[in-house]
Amino acid sequence: MNWGMQTPFYFVYLSAIILAIKLTNINGRKNMNATNRRLAIFDKLLNEKRVVVMNLAEEFNVTPMTIRRDLSVLEKQGVITTYYGGASLNEGAASEPSFMLKNKNAIDEKMAIAYEASKLINEGDSVYIDCGTTCYNIGRFLKNKKITVLTNSIRLIETIKEKDRIDIIVAPGVYSRIAEAALSSSTIEFFEKHHVDKAFVTSQGFDLVKGASVPEEMDGKVKASILPISKQSILLIDHTKFGQVFFSIHGLPSDYSMIITDEGVDPAIVKQCEELGLPLRIAPYIRRRETRWD
Repeated sequence: MNWGMQTPFYFVYLSAIILAIKLTNINGRKNMNATNRRLAIFDKLLNEKRVVVMNLAEEFNVTPMTIRRDLSVLEKQGVITTYYGGASLNEGAASEPSFMLKNKNAIDEKMAIAYEASKLINEGDSVYIDCGTTCYNIGRFLKNKKITVLTNSIRLIETIKEKDRIDIIVAPGVYSRIAEAALSSSTIEFFEKHHVDKAFVTSQGFDLVKGASVPEEMDGKVKASILPISKQSILLIDHTKFGQVFFSIHGLPSDYSMIITDEGVDPAIVKQCEELGLPLRIAPYIRRRETRWD
């Protein structure tokens, strides 16, 4: 992966994820779970370049040891460097946290959306399942139906490879360690030679006028290439993505047959979608005992 190519998107990639964190009050900040705390620390590093362990421990009301563990997680992703008493931002590194860290964020929303999406996949379907943490979770709910899955996601393959009735077609291309997927021009060329019944696509942001967007240009191009090859294109976005606009727009609102989001969506957004004629499906939150949740 060419980390340098991601530098122009350095300060925008996390905006959709950390917006809610920025808006929390002091008490909420002190009661964050580990994932949100690490995202908040990363946001602080983006703005201040350096952080001090003791100051962070006081701010988040946790022990210095807990903060050091948080910084260690971020350092392993290659985005910061730790030193005695603190850490600094790696200016030349990609700013996106790892796939698995993102997967732990908004987990209830992602599970609800993924489960709802999985119910739309019928016996005999050919489907495209995008890279991204929400789409990865579709694989956890897919029954062992006779279907064909087209994907560029390595993570998704790991979740469905043991389901022997599912035929998996894997797209080639340059491997993105951040997305854990193939993202390149050869990926697009491969997709253009196929056609699917349904495509499940994720996005970092969705605006009711401008459409779906992501920070990284190639990611956007790959997602856009799916629209012409699918009978139905279904956009999967949790409620925090509404109102966010990023560099690469990969689909207008009218390009999608359906938008699936979670119960946290603002009622005003629901009303706007109705007025615009956008088919919005709200996925109810699920409980582990109600369905298969690995």
